[in-house]
Amino acid sequence: MASHNSIGSSSRSRSKQTSSSQVVCYHNEIAPLRTVRYDGPTKGKRFFGCSYWPEQRTCGFFKWADEVDDDKVKRLKAKKEKLVEEVEEMGIATTETMFELKENNTDKRLMLTLVFSWAFFTLVLLMK
Repeated sequence: MASHNSIGSSSRSRSKQTSSSQVVCYHNEIAPLRTVRYDGPTKGKRFFGCSYWPEQRTCGFFKWADEVDDDKVKRLKAKKEKLVEEVEEMGIATTETMFELKENNTDKRLMLTLVFSWAFFTLVLLMK
């Protein structure tokens, strides 16, 4: 039978700096990634546990690594959906701006045509 120390292995860091990709235990410490070593159906499976185990009393934190990955995937998918929506909105705004610019350009051409036609009409009247 395996001893208590053979359940998992890891190196532990007491650093308080955590990024969004790091898992922290209930002590607000980085939870080290460990691997189940004892024989059984979960042998070789990776998990995050309390950063103080086995040295001190633990906070009881435990999470399978694949659950953490699933959470990250869900967050990334939600972020992707939000970005896609923002890009679509920007595309609509860009299209609207292009139409406005084309309308402005058309208005300018019409105004120039009108001015030149009036100038030509005035010239014709003055020549008579």
